Amino acid sequence: MWAKWRRSALLLLALTAAALVSAACYVKTTASRLAHEYSTVWNDAGTCFIRSYIPQYSAVGIPGMIFKLFASEAFFRVYAKDGTLLKSSEWLLWQNEFTTDERSQWIYGHAIYPTATGYEGWNIPACGQEMNSPQAKVN
Repeated sequence: MWAKWRRSALLLLALTAAALVSAACYVKTTASRLAHEYSTVWNDAGTCFIRSYIPQYSAVGIPGMIFKLFASEAFFRVYAKDGTLLKSSEWLLWQNEFTTDERSQWIYGHAIYPTATGYEGWNIPACGQEMNSPQAKVN
């Protein structure tokens, strides 16, 4: 009797957890798909750009508003000149990113963006600075 009840409780718990994770993934992907572009910044070489986006959690209704309480207010993507996506902070759920006070930028060939704990970013070889750029001479 207890074993059957325990299995039913575990199954219910597993199904509830799976439903919550599925709902969170749906909210995150929908808010990202509907995100508004906030800014675009090209690197000095003109080979890559970083875009700031503001996800639209409100478009998903009450679940989106609840999710927004625990999510970043922005995410960032780096693209090659031809539009190929190179990097994204979209699924770095442990970072709390923002973009309205400070924007993403390029510093010495690195794409950086603001977070609640400072700046994060990437060194992307495909976006490497040219040796004759002013920033390359500073190093």
